[in-house]
Amino acid sequence: MVNNPLLSIIIAAHNCEETIDTTFQSLINALGSGINQSEIIIINDGSEDSTAIKIADYSNKYSQVFISTVNYKNVGQVRQHGISLSHGKYITMLDSDDVMKAKSLSSIISFLHEKNPDMLLTRLHEIRDIKKIDHQWSGLNPEKITQDEAITRFLIHKDLQAYLCGQFIRRDIYLSHKIPSMTCYEDFYIFPSMLLDAHNIYFQYDSPYYYIKRSGSLSTTPDHNKITNLIICTLKMENALPKKFQHLILCHWLDIYLKYPELLEVNEKKENVIKRVLMTHSLGFFLNTNVRLSYKRKALSTLWKN
Repeated sequence: MVNNPLLSIIIAAHNCEETIDTTFQSLINALGSGINQSEIIIINDGSEDSTAIKIADYSNKYSQVFISTVNYKNVGQVRQHGISLSHGKYITMLDSDDVMKAKSLSSIISFLHEKNPDMLLTRLHEIRDIKKIDHQWSGLNPEKITQDEAITRFLIHKDLQAYLCGQFIRRDIYLSHKIPSMTCYEDFYIFPSMLLDAHNIYFQYDSPYYYIKRSGSLSTTPDHNKITNLIICTLKMENALPKKFQHLILCHWLDIYLKYPELLEVNEKKENVIKRVLMTHSLGFFLNTNVRLSYKRKALSTLWKN
């Protein structure tokens, strides 16, 4: 293991024999010489395929790779376990079926060392066809943004979403926000509160990270448990963020209400959602310039339903 690494990279691995080689090689290509300032923590969570054999090979080849084996079957617990094992000043997450751009992490590590930010946030690049992946990195050109700008961009889904993957956040901030034992939306549960603990924030638009959207992913297969978690996380966000962001938070409630009507019908937390949707029927919501026109139209569409 690396003594006093700058960056800890945490990978949750579960039955990923078909993807982990590509993911790991992309990580090595992204790190370049930066691997000497990094530690790679791979957590094998109850895999029943050849994942354990593959990651053992990585550990044999690279002294920076540390492997932990658990049987949580829970991504929230796995990520929190990874944080407990980490030693880096910064932490980033990498899913075992995603891809990093070549040479991207080496420049990011240099930036973290030089600027010492609380967070370097990056736009997540979603892609459905892996054949269209362009591994080339156009270079690091981050802009410094205020905490309010970061929160606003996140709430309107402009550039930022509640993903821990592809983000570079000080370990001490992670230690103040325990990731819950959730099988989905575990990152959304803590991300808004983490933003409140960050003041020296940078944002990189050209993403170093490809989030590969696969069939059967979280967004394409909603169920009762996922929607319940989504509501819990949105309530937590509402309680955490200052009141000045209320109207933008209401947009998130509108999305839940309009995207998942069938699941809400049988959800015990439905009343929480309806109560917030009714709050969009106000002059302040419609006059708020940060609320996109599309959400104002959505709010109008709910007038006749309630």
